[in-house]
Amino acid sequence: MDPDDLRERAQALEALRGQSFTAERVTGRALNNELWRVEVNGRTLALRVPPAVNVHGIDRRAEAEAILAAASVGVTPRLVDACDAGLLLSEWVDGQECGSEDLSVPAGVLRFAEVVRTAHVPAPAGVAPLSVILARMLDRAHAIGSPTPTGVRLHLDRVREVEARTSAEEWVLTHHDPWPNNFLDGGDRLWLVDWEFAGAGDGMFDIAVLALAAGMTPDEIRGGSATSLLEFFGHSEATERLSEACWAVSLFEAIWAFAAHASRGSDGDFDYRSHADDMFARL
Repeated sequence: MDPDDLRERAQALEALRGQSFTAERVTGRALNNELWRVEVNGRTLALRVPPAVNVHGIDRRAEAEAILAAASVGVTPRLVDACDAGLLLSEWVDGQECGSEDLSVPAGVLRFAEVVRTAHVPAPAGVAPLSVILARMLDRAHAIGSPTPTGVRLHLDRVREVEARTSAEEWVLTHHDPWPNNFLDGGDRLWLVDWEFAGAGDGMFDIAVLALAAGMTPDEIRGGSATSLLEFFGHSEATERLSEACWAVSLFEAIWAFAAHASRGSDGDFDYRSHADDMFARL
């Protein structure tokens, strides 16, 4: 997208409509969206621009609700404006995108875990559980002609069974994608960004992502390697639940990549089809 196209799309945001602003594209590893640094009325803001097609059936209003909840406890930049088309305008924060090497030592893992634990506030009313988010992705792929993978509906039933073990009143806001590249390191603090897939649940899915990002294998997790991480979240006896959540991470990754391939193909910078096949095979 060039700056002229950006200006046209930005008119969907009340905060930028009719305003004179400068914009610079920010490069990074984002697969779904574009990020622009915007200067307007003496303020520096971050403008997130999604693809014109909502590939994963994301509920943009729920995403905004999740960001507002997370910003209220200081783990993500403050939301300035949002619209149903998926454009988000947030306060700009300086920081470096994190990588897996930042979780390579126990102290690194707990630094990330502190942010996730703080973000686990009571789930806002507008956000959905993981099973609904996954079903939306599948429905989106089906709507454009991709057949549903064999057995995947049974996998969704398994997710629903896990969700039913805790009351909805106990559910917390879950990010569902807290891989290192969705953290910004500002030096004295970390910011958790990209809340597209945020939802509601018992929080174990986010813990599973942290464990896997830290290099723990599912077998190691079943063997107790994530005990200190579980204790940090107050779930010291939940190894089996964490193992189940690691399985759900593979399901999420599989369906996410399947939906992306259905809409975009796999000829670009990322092979969605191969990733989906690999993740489905793990199940």
